[in-house]
Amino acid sequence: MAKVEFASPEWLAALKSMLDRYAAAAGPGVTLSICEVFTGVPSHLDAKGDGRIAWHCRIENGRLTTFAEGEIDAADIKTVADYDFILPFARMKLEPGGNDEYQRQQAEGARLGKVAHSGDRSKVPPAFYGMHNELAEMTA
Repeated sequence: MAKVEFASPEWLAALKSMLDRYAAAAGPGVTLSICEVFTGVPSHLDAKGDGRIAWHCRIENGRLTTFAEGEIDAADIKTVADYDFILPFARMKLEPGGNDEYQRQQAEGARLGKVAHSGDRSKVPPAFYGMHNELAEMTA
């Protein structure tokens, strides 16, 4: 798999494709909205000149119905993170039993104001668990 830069247009296109596939695998019972915002992005990725990249999606009845750039306020799950802080996590594969260190680092990032999570993460269907690792493998 070719490597692509985190949060680049190519990365977002790959994410959209994965969301479409993973939503279908999750089945018709899944309805979920997700938003991620990255702050302090590198200037060459900062198309709007505001230092931010944001994306959101809506999955309804197991189908990806919306995937767009931009931030939304009302999402079931939302993350706002500093680009440099979150980049190592975007490249990190999660292994069973290895979640404690990930959670500790995320808590430290929250304490430092580098990442904020909101929403009910229990809404993420188990079928989505492999998506993070698939993204991590392709993230440069």
